[in-house]
Amino acid sequence: MSYPDFIIGRDKELQTLIAHIMERKKLHIYGREGAGKSTLLDWVYSKFKELDDALIPVYCRNSRTLREILLNMSGFLLNYFKNLKSIDKFKNIRNIENPADIRKLNIRALKNIVFAYMPEDKFCVILDHLEYVTPKINSFLTALYENALVITASRQSWEITDYAFRGRLDYCLYLTPKLMIENLKRKDAFVFMEYLYDSLNIKVSNKPQMFNDIFRVTDGNPKMIKEIFERSQEREYFKSGILNLKLILLDSKIDKIRI
Repeated sequence: MSYPDFIIGRDKELQTLIAHIMERKKLHIYGREGAGKSTLLDWVYSKFKELDDALIPVYCRNSRTLREILLNMSGFLLNYFKNLKSIDKFKNIRNIENPADIRKLNIRALKNIVFAYMPEDKFCVILDHLEYVTPKINSFLTALYENALVITASRQSWEITDYAFRGRLDYCLYLTPKLMIENLKRKDAFVFMEYLYDSLNIKVSNKPQMFNDIFRVTDGNPKMIKEIFERSQEREYFKSGILNLKLILLDSKIDKIRI
């Protein structure tokens, strides 16, 4: 299921993100799990040419390790330039012509490719799920900020008061402008639920009560709301037109434990 051509309840956040991109200003997006950080980035990436056709977006949806980031970025650069050259510490030149060649390279070689083929002011690098900023990722981000516009997202705020990260980030990363993504307000959450209800063709005997109950247990968290509505398509959760919300939540917890 896809989202509508707009993002419900995120007008201000979108305006802030778009303004930073157009003004070539870095931004760090943070918020609790499921609040909608990735949805915001997905939407902007899908509309990027309309927003700023002078920049080339490089989107790394999974940025949990430095190697994962470098492989994604190098793969994009290979697809963009069609042919890359890797130079090792002995000045040996190696032609890179397919993705399999990239996967054979070590982190140093991948870094060299990224910085050699990513000229300043041409690329916008979007890094999602930066939950665990290791020292290697930290130093890479610091250098990357000098070569490209960088938009990052994680559950951590990267504020100096975020004690879990104190000492792990360079000072320039702490100083990066921040955008907090919160759960949806009641009105926006109900608009989102109405959209899901109609899209999934769900029928219940008391829709207002269903919406109230879902908002109560999710506190407006978009990911939780979406998961509940998707499960609501299964008949086992209905009895006499009433949704068994407790059973859905229980099964969701069981599924997470299994994963």
